[in-house]
Formats: sequence, structure tokens, C-alpha cells
Amino acid sequence: MAQQPPIQPPGPGATGQAHATSFLEAIFNAIDAVARRIAEFAPLSRGVRNAMRADNGLISWEDVRDIAAATLELQRNQPEQITPAIVEAYQHMLDDAKQQVGAYTGLKVSGLPEKVDVFGHLDWIDANIVSFRFLFDPISRKYVEMLQEMQAEQGLPGGRGAQKFARGILSLQVGIIMGYLSRNVLGQFDLSLPEPEKGSKLYVVEPNVRRVDDELGLEPIEFRQWITLHEVTHSYEFHSNGWLKDYITYSMRQYLDSIDWRGMARPDFFKRMRQQNRSADEGDALKAGGLISIVSTPEQRAILARLQGVMSVLEGYSNHVMDAVGKELLPTYQDMKERFERRRENKSAAERLFQRLIGINLKLQQYKLGEKFVNAVVEAEGLEFMNRVWENSDRMPTMEEINNPTAWIARIKSGRGPAKFTIIPGIPE
Repeated sequence: MAQQPPIQPPGPGATGQAHATSFLEAIFNAIDAVARRIAEFAPLSRGVRNAMRADNGLISWEDVRDIAAATLELQRNQPEQITPAIVEAYQHMLDDAKQQVGAYTGLKVSGLPEKVDVFGHLDWIDANIVSFRFLFDPISRKYVEMLQEMQAEQGLPGGRGAQKFARGILSLQVGIIMGYLSRNVLGQFDLSLPEPEKGSKLYVVEPNVRRVDDELGLEPIEFRQWITLHEVTHSYEFHSNGWLKDYITYSMRQYLDSIDWRGMARPDFFKRMRQQNRSADEGDALKAGGLISIVSTPEQRAILARLQGVMSVLEGYSNHVMDAVGKELLPTYQDMKERFERRRENKSAAERLFQRLIGINLKLQQYKLGEKFVNAVVEAEGLEFMNRVWENSDRMPTMEEINNPTAWIARIKSGRGPAKFTIIPGIPE
């Protein structure tokens, strides 16, 4: 599953007085420096100029697509075409994966995706821009409110010029993130949150799969089977119950609607982030979240913790199933997994920073913590007991229980609800 993080807003400008640099001002300066460099690249700079001229909304979504597409032109090697034979091969893998996952988990499901969409980079952007808009439009509205408040408080000029500038910067940021993700996502189970009537979908981005396959020297068919297994397991997680999708949708909306960007304008922002970088460890997924968790009130952190518990279970359960099934199904599975994990760890410093800022490292923490939790529960009580997590929202572990599986096991056996559990309207308890 593809994880979509919040955008960092630019600063409203400087007052001309000597003061400590705030995060917003630093972002403004950094974006200005980057903009000067990318201005020489015509397709990307054209998209930014068009975004600044647009009149509808704070994020210009047509120009976001153009900017994301323009970043694809920066690739050294253009991907090969996707052939009908590749599409047919993935369909067979999907059918086989459904049987394997169903047999191992014992989960009863309905409404699973009937096909796998085999995408190129631009296909992935087009499929996901609706979801990005669903997530980021509330953020952009919050940004406008924050910008107006700070302009009034600091006596800064406002009006259409400031909003056009903000539109260009935010559109650039979202476009760059979409372009980056389109070049790095391998597979995705899409819940279709903005358009639930269309049902869930399963995607693979074949150019990325092919690139990683070539880089690591993997067995091509088995690598694609591995990815398909992972995404099919996600589809089982959601289609084995009727509450999880609404639970996540409500929690995400609740979090995004409550964002307060003013914390990012505090001069001590960089100090707090450095302290968090030093103190973060593998047992604290919230600290590993970088910006997404720093700019949070206690209430927002509670919502985020609830989401992180769910996402950790989703990723950990999928990894557990992928391990159990993969070892039996794929002869090169263990070697493939080790090579892939080494690749994850060997990112450049620049790419690790970018991943931290946009929240991708948070997803990697979810893999690690969730897998430890699920493996511990299955080893102690078996997979059937672990499957109780899908019964209702009360069965989901808290982040404290993710780090202490025996506590979750004891609570489920006792029938108690989680500590500080808040019932979400309309969600089964």
C-alpha cells in the first residue's frame, strides 16, 4: 500500500527583522534555490509557471500531473513497453496468489479484485491523482487559513499574489512527490477511498519491477510472484471484514482535518527535529515519522498512533503471509528477500532524508514493527488467533501492544477493549 504523506507548506515571507530561521522560512529559501536550478529544465519549469497562473484552488491538479510527468523525463533510461504477454502473466500470478493466500490464512473474503492492472509510470500517476486530491485538499484549505492568520498577525501583504505563489509551490511539491513515488512503487492495493463505488484495485508498476529485478539480479518470475503475493494479502485483509476500510477513511480524514501548520513556523522546529532524529529507534514508529509526527497536537498524535497501529498490522501480516507462502512456493525466496532488504538499507543520504520528510521511512518502520508483532503472536497462539484482529476495531492493537505482543494476546483472551480506546461513529466495536 502506498503510503501518502502530508505536504510541507512554504513560508509566508520574511518580516525584515533579525530572528531565528523558522522551518517555513527555511523551506521558502530551499525551494527558491531548487527552483532556480530546475528552471533550466523546460517541461518542469513550464508546469510550475502554469500552476502559479491557475485560478482554481490552492493546488493546481492538472499542473501537478504535468510536473510529475516532467520528472519522469529526467530518468537516464526510458522504460520498455509493457507487452500483452506480461499482462497475461500477472493475471495468472494473481489467480494463483489468491488460492495460496486463501489456503494459508483461512480468511473468508468476498469482492476481491478480479484483475491486476499493469502500469507504466504515467499510468500510476493518473490512477493515484484522485486519491492525492482526496488527501491533500483538506491540507491546502488549512494552509490558506494559516497563511491568512500569519499575514494578519505579522502585517505581511496578502492577496492573490501570495496565494498564486503558494499554489505554485504546493503544486510543485505534490508533483515532485508523485513523480518520485511513480518511479519507486512496485505494487499497490488501492482501496479507492475517494470513489468507493468503483471497488478496490490492484496495481503493479512494471518498469520499477523490471529495474529492481535487473539491479539485484533476481529470478524475474519469482520476483513478480512475490510482489503479487504481498498485494493480494492486503486485499484479503480488507475484504475479510466490513469495517476496516471505513475505519481507516474516518481516521485519515479526522487527522487531516485537524492539521495545524503553525507549529512548523516555530523557530525551534529544526532543533526539535534533530533531537527526534537522535532519539528515534525501531520501537517508536511515531518518532520515525519525521514531519508527519512532529507537527502534531496530543489529539493528533493519538489519531496518528491509532493509524500506525493499524498500518503496522496490515504490513506485518502481509509480510508474515508472504514469508510463509513464499518459502514454499518460490525456490529463490530467501535469497531474493535478503537482497531486497539490503537494497532498502543502502539508500543514499539524500534519498533517506527525502524519504523521511515525506514519510516513506514510516512505512518501513511499519514493516519491521508489524512483522515482529505478527510473528510473535502466530508463534505463541497460531494464525487463527492472529486472525481475530480482523473481527472489529476493538481487536486492533495499540502501538504499545505492537511493541508488547503478549499484552495484546492477554487483552484479546480477556475480552477487554484497548486502553484509551475511542469508539469511532459507525464503526463496529
